[in-house]
Amino acid sequence: MCINYIIRKRTELVALVVLLLTCTCQTVAATESTVSISPQTVTVSQGDTFTLDVVADPAGNEVYRAEYTLRFDSTMLKANDQSNGTFLSSGGAETVEMLNGVNNAIGKIEYGETRRGGVGGATESGVLTSIRFEAIGPGTCDISLDASLYDPANHQIGALVVNSGTCTVEESTGVTTTATDEHPKRPSTKNTIPGFGAFCSIVGLVVASRLIPKGK
Repeated sequence: MCINYIIRKRTELVALVVLLLTCTCQTVAATESTVSISPQTVTVSQGDTFTLDVVADPAGNEVYRAEYTLRFDSTMLKANDQSNGTFLSSGGAETVEMLNGVNNAIGKIEYGETRRGGVGGATESGVLTSIRFEAIGPGTCDISLDASLYDPANHQIGALVVNSGTCTVEESTGVTTTATDEHPKRPSTKNTIPGFGAFCSIVGLVVASRLIPKGK
């Protein structure tokens, strides 16, 4: 009786420990900060312009500074401009752009922004930047993101998940220009009879000569 009781208690204790460990792991996973491309998958037509956001979610951490490097296929996309969002300036905080560079020759975008003054870090999810692209060539390419977040003590936040994106550019059909538009058709001569006009002229002359009275 006592042995069964002890075994039952040990089983309950093991189950409790497993439950606690599971909850702890889920809590750790849930508090990982993220920086993501939004939307992560986009399909556009060649010649279109579209906007992608870089969204940061502190997941409870305080973010004082953010930096990232974004890479794309320069034969498919052209970055027209990059503007800061409201993530770091939430709550009325003053911010400074440390870096804002676009290099379309190699398909690379860099950005860095920090808060100023004796304020804490941003704790609510928001848009870090918005990037306006132009689709210049067909195909599919990765939009690769490498990001870092820092707390008010300038320590890098280690538990960070970075989500890159994918862009598909479909070849544009555009406005079809037909041969008629470029080269107006000339009247067709397929059904005409060669020499028919000359034959009619000869017949006309013969008939006319018959109708003219002969002189005596």
